[in-house]
Amino acid sequence: MKCSKCGKELSDSSQSCSRCSRAVSRDFNYSNMEKELLHTVWEEETVPDFSGSSLLYRQSAFGMQKKSEMRESNHMNQMNQMNYAEEEPEEFKKQPFKLAVSLIASAAVFAGAAFFLQTFPESYSYEETQAEYQNCLSMMAKEDYAQALKSADILLQKESDSLEYLALKNTICEKSGDRKTQEKVLQQIIAADKDNYQAYEKLLDIYVKAENQEEIVKLAEHAPNSAIAAMLEEYLIETPYLELTPGLYDASQTLAITSEKGNSIYYTLDGTSPQEKGILYTAPISLEQDRFYSVRAVCKNESGAYGDEAAGEYQIGINADRSFMVTAISQPQVYPDSGTYSSQQRITIDVPIGYQAYYSWSAGMELTPENGTLYTGGITMPEGSSQLSVIVTDGNGNCSEVKQVSYTYQP
Repeated sequence: MKCSKCGKELSDSSQSCSRCSRAVSRDFNYSNMEKELLHTVWEEETVPDFSGSSLLYRQSAFGMQKKSEMRESNHMNQMNQMNYAEEEPEEFKKQPFKLAVSLIASAAVFAGAAFFLQTFPESYSYEETQAEYQNCLSMMAKEDYAQALKSADILLQKESDSLEYLALKNTICEKSGDRKTQEKVLQQIIAADKDNYQAYEKLLDIYVKAENQEEIVKLAEHAPNSAIAAMLEEYLIETPYLELTPGLYDASQTLAITSEKGNSIYYTLDGTSPQEKGILYTAPISLEQDRFYSVRAVCKNESGAYGDEAAGEYQIGINADRSFMVTAISQPQVYPDSGTYSSQQRITIDVPIGYQAYYSWSAGMELTPENGTLYTGGITMPEGSSQLSVIVTDGNGNCSEVKQVSYTYQP
């Protein structure tokens, strides 16, 4: 054992170096572990065998030899593997490359097949759609609008929000005169394209021709831009205004009816429909003493469409004890109701006190007290189909609206 500082040989029992006074380290020497272990075993546990040598040592030496041989074998194997890797034939070196190329080629083939399988139905669907589209145009050219409409519906089943297919269906409906279906199609177009001016224009035309002022008002309320709002505004018909507040008055009054847009005003004073029997308003109306007036007025635009009505009742110079006359102008009640009967019925009219009723079996005739029959009691229902018209008058020229009932008597 040597001093780790100056190299002087030391005895096993030395605690320090006599030359440099350095303390001796007793750490286990792993590099010389096998030698020290054998030395220890030999000295402390020697057991003579039949050959006179130490059995434990021989076994230990044999084990150590085996371990040494195993280490050498492992070392040789590592060296052989390194040499094999260095001397590996060229064809083996190319195997990973060939495998990678093969995998890439397989992936490409698979991707191509997948693309083909994916695009084939789409291509087929496109060709099928084009064929249906051409068939639709062909049916339109032949004016077979029923078949053309079926083709358009098939196209819309594939693409329900297609403006092209919706426009095609709108044209078919327009040419065939199917306004009800066209209205729905135009509403779908507006839902898909809210700023479509032409769709609003065509839908407005349908409502104007049908005199559907209520739908025009709805369109105007939801107009998406100023251009469409301005277009719809021209067709909005205002409600006329009664300048005189309805109610009871002691003396004669003058009633003025106005329209801010200058539309034509039609009115009636007896509660009848101003669209059917209205008088064109040109000047304020005199409401005379001791009269009851049930006023209804409506505006009409240049296109002939009517707006909403304004109505009011005026009682002029009539005492409170005669106020029953306010409700007497309403439509009369007729019994029995319209229907088909197998036995002959007796028809009665509910006539308020102080009023008279007139009736007629002539359908389409404008009933007045002059051309009607005064009701004096029950009326016998005639055989077959018939229509009864009834009015009530207050004796001052004021008449109720005509009440019509239809009967079919089959004995």
